[in-house]
Amino acid sequence: MEIYAYWLDGEHLRLSEWVPQDQSLGVMLKIQALLGHTVVLSDIQLIDSPVVQTLFESDDFRSFARSCPEFLRCTTGAPPGSDPFTLVTTGLHRALEPGWLSSSFQTAEPVIRLAEAILERGDANPGPLFARGTVLGTRYEEGSAVRQRLQAVAWTLHHFSREAGVPLGTSAVERPSSYCDVLEEVAELPGLPGHDYAPVERTLAYLADHLGESDRHRRALLIAHLDATDPPHRTAIRNTATQAWNAAVQRTLGTDGASPRSLPEAADVGLYLGRPTDALFEPVRPASTSPAGHGLTPSDLAAVGTLSWQDIAKIYQDDAVTRRRDDFQNALRAADAAAADDDLSALLRTVRTKLPATGGAPRQFTWAAAEAGLGLAGAGLALGAGETLGLAAPALAFGLAAEKLLRGSRKRSHIVNTLMKAGRRGTWTQRGDV
Repeated sequence: MEIYAYWLDGEHLRLSEWVPQDQSLGVMLKIQALLGHTVVLSDIQLIDSPVVQTLFESDDFRSFARSCPEFLRCTTGAPPGSDPFTLVTTGLHRALEPGWLSSSFQTAEPVIRLAEAILERGDANPGPLFARGTVLGTRYEEGSAVRQRLQAVAWTLHHFSREAGVPLGTSAVERPSSYCDVLEEVAELPGLPGHDYAPVERTLAYLADHLGESDRHRRALLIAHLDATDPPHRTAIRNTATQAWNAAVQRTLGTDGASPRSLPEAADVGLYLGRPTDALFEPVRPASTSPAGHGLTPSDLAAVGTLSWQDIAKIYQDDAVTRRRDDFQNALRAADAAAADDDLSALLRTVRTKLPATGGAPRQFTWAAAEAGLGLAGAGLALGAGETLGLAAPALAFGLAAEKLLRGSRKRSHIVNTLMKAGRRGTWTQRGDV
C-alpha cells in the first residue's frame, strides 16, 4: 500500500516538538518498510521535513533507499510527463513564493538560497552545490548544522531525480482539496465526537472571520493571522488546521491510505478521512503490556529499533520475507481483511526469525494489542516506547482495515474507543460534548 504519513510534515513535526534524538519515527518507518508499504512524500516534505532531512543525512539510510527504491515514492503537482528533475523540484518553486514559511529552519532564507542554486544549476548533487567558492559553499560554513541539513535536502532531491528505479508520480486530482474543504466535510460527519467537533468548529469560525475564500488554501496565511491576533484556543485552531491540511495533501496525492498522528488540542481529522492504515497517539503513560498473539515479542520490537537501515534492507530482500510480504500486500489490495490478518501474522513470524537477539526485553518497551473482536487487521496494535531506546514515549497504533471500521459501521464508536484507549487519548462522546 502507498501511505501518506502526517508525521513527516514539517509543520506537524514542529508543533509536536519533535527532536532528532527521538528515534520513534525512525522505528515506525522501519516497521512500515518490513510490512512492504510505500511511503509517499509530497513536494514540500522533500525539502522541509526534519525527519526526511535526518534520514538523508545518513549514509546508512541513503544506501538503503538506493537498494530498496520502492520504499519511498515522490508524488507532486507537476504536469504529467514532467522529467524527474522538474517533478521533484516543484517544492523549490513553492519555497520561492512570497510569504512561504519554513517549518524546519528558523527562517525560509536557507531553503530559498538552496532553491535558487539548484534551479539555476539544473541539478541537486550536493557536492558541486557546496563546493569551495560556490554561493552555498561560501555562505554556509562547513560542518554547521544549517549546512548539513541543506545538504540533506539536496541529497533527497538528488536521490529522487537521479537514482534509477525510484517511483515518481504526479497527482491526478483536477481540483485539489484545501484544508478548509476537509474541515467542512468533517464538521458534517454524523456522530462526530465532541472532543473533535469543538476544535473543528472553532477553526472554521476563525477562518470565516479572518481569511477570505481565496486565502484558505494556504496554511502560511492562517499561521500569520494567528500570530497577529493571538486568539483564544490558538493551539487548537493551528493544530487542527495542520491535521486538515495533511488530510487534504493525502487526498491530492491519491495514496491508498494515511498514517495520521495526534497533535495537542487538535481534532484527529485523519481518523475519519483518507483510509487510515495506522495512527499515532501521544499517551499519558506507556501502554500496558498485553500479548499481541502474533509471536512478535517486546524484545523483537526492541531489536527493530537497534537495526541499521542496511540490516532492514537485508531482511527486506530475504526471499522468505519477500514472499510473505507480497502475500500480505496482495491481500490488502484485494481488500480481503481476513486474508490480510492471516498474512500479516505469517509475515511477522518470518520477520521475527531474522531479528537479532536482544538479551531480554527492555522493561519500558511494551507492545499491546487493541482487540475489538475483529481480529488483528481490524483493531490495531499499540506500541509504547520508553527511555531504553531513547524514544520519546509515543504510542504507535497499527490497524489494517480502519477505513472499513471507522466509516459506515455501527461499531465505529467502539473502534475509536479502542484506538484511543490504546493511545491513552480518551473516549468517544456525543457530538458537541466537550
